[in-house]
Amino acid sequence: MTLITTVHSYAGGVAKSATARDLSAALAIQGHRVLLIDADHQADLSVSLGVDVDEAFANADESFSQTIGPAVLGTGPLPDVHQVYGLDLIPSSITLYNLEKELKSDVSMVVGLRYALNEIRAAGTYEFVFIDTNPTLGDMATLALLAADRVLLPIPPNRKGLRAGSFIRSRVEKGHYHRLNPELQVLPPVITQAPNTTLARQYQAEIESLFGQTLGVVRHRPGLYPTAMERATPVPVFDRGDGRAEIMAVAEAFLQIVGAARVS
Repeated sequence: MTLITTVHSYAGGVAKSATARDLSAALAIQGHRVLLIDADHQADLSVSLGVDVDEAFANADESFSQTIGPAVLGTGPLPDVHQVYGLDLIPSSITLYNLEKELKSDVSMVVGLRYALNEIRAAGTYEFVFIDTNPTLGDMATLALLAADRVLLPIPPNRKGLRAGSFIRSRVEKGHYHRLNPELQVLPPVITQAPNTTLARQYQAEIESLFGQTLGVVRHRPGLYPTAMERATPVPVFDRGDGRAEIMAVAEAFLQIVGAARVS
């Protein structure tokens, strides 16, 4: 069975893309079959994994063809994947920005990614599919959330993160997203960018109280994560210290929550 998870926050700068990338890499390291989809036109996730289709293709149509765009529009299949760090990647491109315009002109297209991923489910190629969407409450976020079984919220322990996580949870469980995809469930969040301060610990306690539990805490490391992004290397591969241990622990908690057996 294929579990599809969208990693989402409407707040920018909360380590959304890093969480999607590093959790996917951690599961791949453990032997799970993982597909990672970049649905954010900024393409930070793709570039951080060394895949820059905008640089590789001078023609915008060629760049667009490497993304989920044609499958969403119904003009082509999902593209061939890029194999990086033991997982498969469907990259993004700045040209994916145009897809949002298409979604606004024909609202029926917001189910396009769901239909495309139904073929992935039927094939049974992957155990896990992760979708990284852009930080918005717009149509691209709806596209990704309609395609998913679960939503994972990266929440830094501050007012901005807590507010975004609480709002999205409400929309999934009893609001807009619930009406559109009633089977969608909210996973326990990942606490990201956590500094060692009294205020951060207070917010962390509030997050844990609100959600009941979390998948773990990824502490704030000014040097580690920017370096990993610049080197186009996920933290589970790049770092063998505490950063790696934290992400691997998040992956283990994720597996326990979704009921998957770890591959030895």
